[in-house]
Amino acid sequence: MSADVRLAELLAALDNAPDELHGDITPAVLALAELGWVAAPALLDLMLADAADTRLHAQRAFEGIVMRDFGFVRGRGFACSDDENRFRELWATHGGYAYDASEARRSLAVETWRGWLKEQGHD
Repeated sequence: MSADVRLAELLAALDNAPDELHGDITPAVLALAELGWVAAPALLDLMLADAADTRLHAQRAFEGIVMRDFGFVRGRGFACSDDENRFRELWATHGGYAYDASEARRSLAVETWRGWLKEQGHD
């Protein structure tokens, strides 16, 4: 299966089967975070979706991709508090996207992240 087909399948399943205890996490959220930067542009698109659940799931997958660059490992967390602090600072610097913010704030944050992705060569 090609990477493009896998990405399309995961994006289509983004809202399916949320965890009973953590509704912000679905199997697709975890898989997209593991897929990495190739998924980031499409996740930014979904972070502007009409449905709040879709925006939340896209945010969690995008956060997962970014956090991995700071040493985050699922089930273990960050290697040290400095890494977590650097992630949180980057997140705040780029608009502090929140799925439940106003449409204008979400749009601004997504555009800021798009610029950052381009600067980093992840677009």
